[in-house]
Amino acid sequence: MPIKHDLSHLYALKSAIEGLLGYNAWYELKETTSLSTWRKYILKILKAIQISIYESIEVTDAEWLKMVEDNIAQGEQQAKSSQNIDELLSCFTATLLRQVFLQIGGLPNRKAEKSVALSKANWRLNSRRSVQYVQSKAQLEFVFWCEQQDRIGHEKQMELHNEHRRSKSELPYSEWCRKREA
Repeated sequence: MPIKHDLSHLYALKSAIEGLLGYNAWYELKETTSLSTWRKYILKILKAIQISIYESIEVTDAEWLKMVEDNIAQGEQQAKSSQNIDELLSCFTATLLRQVFLQIGGLPNRKAEKSVALSKANWRLNSRRSVQYVQSKAQLEFVFWCEQQDRIGHEKQMELHNEHRRSKSELPYSEWCRKREA
């Protein structure tokens, strides 16, 4: 498949890249036919994934980090050597596919098996490590803050926040607001 000089070509991917890397990425990719431009952004996303893992995941083991590093490095190498958009997107997709399973707990290697059924036992990947997604009190407050701002707007939120501070309440802002609404 050649890269088309068309806004709608690979639109979902262009839009996702814009969401991650900003509107300049959108403008560069929207109608380009340049493999080097696509390669630049695929490599940038792979690097962003690696940075995000190091900056966001607080508890890991060395073996898992090594598997992540190897996966990202393999994806970067394949992206650099890809000769066309199909190869580039294929290696990118494969890297992301492997990364998803690494993020779940481990990457199965079932190349010797004829077929793998979609039964729960075959897809429970926590034999080596378990994944937990938790939120600290500060993170819960941040989520409440963002959702409230979307719901009521910045000005109303600031009025409520100032009222909360003036009240000298011991309650976190989110709890104070929930109590107030009840």
